[in-house]
Amino acid sequence: MDLLPPISASLGAMGSLYGKLDAFLDTELKDEIRELGSRLLKLAKAQDLPVTARIWMKEVRDLSYDMINCVDTDADWIDKMSRIFKPRVKEANGRYDRYKLESVPSRRMNIVPIPTVVGDRKPDIGLHAKGGVVDRLCRTLTDGDEQLKVLSIVGVGGIGKTTLAKQLWREHKPGDYFDCRAFVRTAKKPDMRRILRSILAQVRPHQPPDANEVHDLIHDLTEHLKDKRYFIIIDDLWDTSVWDVAAHAFPKGNHGSRIIATTEIEDVALACCSYQSKYMVKMEPLSESHSKELFTSAVFGSGEQHSCHVNEVPDEIIRRCAGLPQAIISISSILASYGEANTVENWEQIQNCLPTNTTSDEILKEVLIFCYKSLPSCAQTCLLYLSMYPENYLILKEDIMKQWVAEGFIRAPTEKEKMEVAGSYFDMLVNMGMIQHIDIDYSDEVLYYAVHHMVHDIITSKSIEENFVTVIDYSQRTVRFSNKVSRLSLQFGGATYATTPARIGQSQVRSLAYNGLVSCLPSISEFKLLRFLILHIWADQPSTGVNLRRISELLLLRYLQVTCNDTVQLPDQLQGLKLLETLEINARVAAIPSDIVHLQSLLHLRLGGGTELPDVTGILKSVTLNPPPSSSGRTISLDGSGSPPESVKTIELLPPICRIPKWIGRLTKLCVLKIVVRELLMDDISNLQGLSALTVLALYVQQRTTEQISFATGALAALEYFEFGCGVLHLSFAEGAMPNLQRMKLGFNAHRGDQYGCLLFGIEHLSNVQEIVGVIGSTAGAEEHDLQAAESAFKIAIGEHPSNVSLKASYVVEEYGPLEKQHSVRGKDPSTSSELSGSQKQESEEAIKQKADNNSQSINWRSHNKEHESVESWNDTQSSMQKVVPHEAIDSDDDPDGVVILAPFEKNKQAVGYPLGWPKHVKD
Repeated sequence: MDLLPPISASLGAMGSLYGKLDAFLDTELKDEIRELGSRLLKLAKAQDLPVTARIWMKEVRDLSYDMINCVDTDADWIDKMSRIFKPRVKEANGRYDRYKLESVPSRRMNIVPIPTVVGDRKPDIGLHAKGGVVDRLCRTLTDGDEQLKVLSIVGVGGIGKTTLAKQLWREHKPGDYFDCRAFVRTAKKPDMRRILRSILAQVRPHQPPDANEVHDLIHDLTEHLKDKRYFIIIDDLWDTSVWDVAAHAFPKGNHGSRIIATTEIEDVALACCSYQSKYMVKMEPLSESHSKELFTSAVFGSGEQHSCHVNEVPDEIIRRCAGLPQAIISISSILASYGEANTVENWEQIQNCLPTNTTSDEILKEVLIFCYKSLPSCAQTCLLYLSMYPENYLILKEDIMKQWVAEGFIRAPTEKEKMEVAGSYFDMLVNMGMIQHIDIDYSDEVLYYAVHHMVHDIITSKSIEENFVTVIDYSQRTVRFSNKVSRLSLQFGGATYATTPARIGQSQVRSLAYNGLVSCLPSISEFKLLRFLILHIWADQPSTGVNLRRISELLLLRYLQVTCNDTVQLPDQLQGLKLLETLEINARVAAIPSDIVHLQSLLHLRLGGGTELPDVTGILKSVTLNPPPSSSGRTISLDGSGSPPESVKTIELLPPICRIPKWIGRLTKLCVLKIVVRELLMDDISNLQGLSALTVLALYVQQRTTEQISFATGALAALEYFEFGCGVLHLSFAEGAMPNLQRMKLGFNAHRGDQYGCLLFGIEHLSNVQEIVGVIGSTAGAEEHDLQAAESAFKIAIGEHPSNVSLKASYVVEEYGPLEKQHSVRGKDPSTSSELSGSQKQESEEAIKQKADNNSQSINWRSHNKEHESVESWNDTQSSMQKVVPHEAIDSDDDPDGVVILAPFEKNKQAVGYPLGWPKHVKD
């Protein structure tokens, strides 16, 4: 019982309560609670329980929340526990005996083991069987016909429509054939403002949307797209009404634009393509042979290794999956997770749980329910939590991992280990197809995910059944919910008159997620027991800001995330929030609370774009560092003789600072450093070279360097990723420098009339580099031949790297951040996975055109015909930056991670995704 997570869907707050039993004085009460918990755990491990058992479990979970709330909030909780709750605990144990629940029949499931290493399940698996469809659509997209064409992809759920759309998306980057593109997902209950804002933000990344009304957004889209060749994908359409509105935003023109819509409904597909069936692609189930190929590949891996097992593959399981790739992948992921421990019984159990002679929708639903039941209890809780988000809401892995930890769903000794466990759960759910891998990288480097719509339906229903999450959306006329609500999700979207039902006891709610207009936001201060708060707010009318001044009254609050398109007003002081660990404001803040520096538990701090930074000394002292600073405008000096704690693992200082502080060189456990400086001198680099634990270094310099930046023998021995941006590129690597470096991203400018010398002296010494990305901007006055000269110099520099079988350089041009004109090149070993040794997040695949000739490098260059912009101007986009620290890159002892975030940015994951800006995020 000591290994229980503090909070879970099946056990309520029993795990948290167990952790406090030692403080109880009443021995009899402690024994009764232990007995109650063990009985609840026994039933939680069973399947298909009778109604009486399920009702008893729900009542005990509610009781556990009542008890832990008393312990956390009442000064005289010891007396109340004995006086009020002991009779209730005894009564609950008595009912268990009277109902004879000890002997209720139940069926136990084989539980999917938690993988220690999660394989990379390719998101496009199964497309090999649909090559004709892919080729046909690719030809139509670029057939030279200048008329706007709308193509529809229709098929049942789980057939692979989104996978096909993503494949087409990756193969058609801006600048290749289309001027701009957008990928947007809808839902059964669509929010048209969110959909249109998302499209506008993607096709016009340099100018975030400022309109809120649908007609204004349509006007802005029409004006921007009227003279462009655009490529739009609208995924998962459920009703023609969404298309009827969105279609007004897409000018017909004669520029060869293309739109793709995916849907499960044939009438919707026909309406989108103006009832021209020749533009409708109907996806069919996989054949038996292709189904078997997909199944065996997913269970045993690709190549020859599974050939000896092929005869053991039960044809009946494959047949019952009815050719649905989603069903095949989900089932095969369970079998693959057992590895060598697989038994015939496992196969037979799965076969017996799959339906026969039913519809495709029912087959997929039953498969997903079976997968859910096969998950470990903690993973079930984590999956159910995602019902807090609306259908098809785009999520980030790092966000969700931190939220699971903050909610108390993960049991582990340290914060780092909790994040690792959370990451393993997330990867498991992705591999099973419960969470979809949406590699539509709006900012070129950040992966998004979404819960499959059928999974979302299942977990929403299951959350209601378990009374785990109560979801209320604007369209519900009648709402069924328990008299005790612990987690509340208000999904109001663009509704202007949505309200929180009066019958909900706000004083009982522990976690609240709100998505809607500021005018419908309930009074947050009424939720006295809140530990966890997410607010995604839109101000639909001009206002004086979003008033969150009473947030300081939520004394139990641990996690606060606010995303808003208006100014957020925080209280003058936060002195009551002694437990607050995460404060993330993705909006402009009117004023920083004066005592923010004294938040004792604060671990993660993010402040929005345009916010005046608070006194850095206090923040760094209370979080991880202790340098005495002096501020000057938006530039901060962080130097001094202060002695920072050695436990610091991660530092990100994205508001520009004058120089690299000397004390950084003393952080022997520092793993991740991302920093923007006004100037860089060789002394600064010398200060960093001894950081033996550093694995990620992102260094951006605003002023041109006047001397060669050299890395000596033995420098940065653990470094795996190096990102460097400056107006000029003049780096030197001695033999033995950065011996473990695997990836580099280098940015510099083309200047008018410049003669380039050696940009990368000693690059041949970086023998383990597998990927090089270069970004070349252009300063005012630079012409095409200046860009060509910079390109040529960079090619020559990269060419000095020893060519061999393991490094076959290839280059593509890709749109990078908000730059209006830039040249981006990439060299990569095509055999290398997109995931590097667990130290970086998985990245979206690139459509890399490989041209390698034995030991020589063949380069294909193409340019964007747009306006010039320089690397110096990249630093002006600091207001649209945000930070993602790859926890996998942090290898620490048992001491807590230290994380500093001082990054002004503007973020709206739904409408914009992570905003485009340079310096870019480190690729995690």
